[in-house]
Amino acid sequence: MTSDPSMPRLTVRHLLEVPRFRLRLVAGSAGLDRPIRSAHSTELLDPAPYLRGQEVVLTVGAALRDADACAAFAASVKAGRAGAIAYGVGDVTEAVPDALRRHCERLGLPLVEVPAGVPFLGFSEWFAERLASTREEWDEREEIGRLLHEIQHGLASPEALRLRVEEAGLDPGLLVAVAMPAADAPEASGAPGVLGLDDDVALMITGDEYAGTDVAGIGTPGPLLDLPRSLAEARAALDAARRTGDVVHASGLATFRALLGRLDREQIAPFTDQIARPLADYDEAHDGRLVETLSAFLDRGGAVGPTARALSLHPSTLRHRLSRIQALTGRDPLDFEDRAALAIAIWTAR
Repeated sequence: MTSDPSMPRLTVRHLLEVPRFRLRLVAGSAGLDRPIRSAHSTELLDPAPYLRGQEVVLTVGAALRDADACAAFAASVKAGRAGAIAYGVGDVTEAVPDALRRHCERLGLPLVEVPAGVPFLGFSEWFAERLASTREEWDEREEIGRLLHEIQHGLASPEALRLRVEEAGLDPGLLVAVAMPAADAPEASGAPGVLGLDDDVALMITGDEYAGTDVAGIGTPGPLLDLPRSLAEARAALDAARRTGDVVHASGLATFRALLGRLDREQIAPFTDQIARPLADYDEAHDGRLVETLSAFLDRGGAVGPTARALSLHPSTLRHRLSRIQALTGRDPLDFEDRAALAIAIWTAR
């Protein structure tokens, strides 16, 4: 692989799925998602100085004569930031040494068994093949990403995407845009639609919601001509999804909480400093329960009666607390605009 951080990653898990190698994982399953980008063959006991990181370190174990040697080798490979060890059996030993298994398992370093007769040169050839095919696939995705960017911003007609949509087997009458982190983009064979990359965002045009990632923004479904809106919604929803670690739909953007979620720390700070903190300080000093009271009042739409009943208070006691809130913050809970400011402050406190 390449060291370019924008390129799709290969992992140890991908390597195990290559039929020609017939690899068997014998230790370190916790590290199956470690990235790999090249192969490095060595019989040195301390290969770390010669590693660049993310290699599959290939060895037949010529130097691994005892448990101490196995421990030193595994520690050196881990220190060199390699992705895995591939141990070739049949030349020096008929099986992977148990001591090497134990130390790799302890380090969370994947250890795979390479069957006798599988040449180490094949690993370097496989990485070169994957690099060439991945580069071609990546260029195609970036081209589509540029087109989708132009469509979203009115610089190109959605009709420019029609051929790709039809080639993907999608109905131009019902499309939906999905935005996800570029690192979560599926491989070409697993993409259920048209996939493009625009900087650190993967944009997929599909006929249904895509459930292949935990973090994504999903636009409103519609015909091809409505794609610019769906793309814009998907990007905005992805911004929200990155903060929540969830999938966010376009319908979830037009809410009070979604609006607040798009505010940065500097924009929220005045609500914290001028409203939330004075109330919290008062509660701590006087056990005033003002924050609890205000939260209940806001949750009930500013209705005095239902709030008093929920808190088991006399309405006059509730009004007294609301007056105290106004005195401390300068915002009247009975005024709609002031109540919105108080709601933002409570949201930041939560």
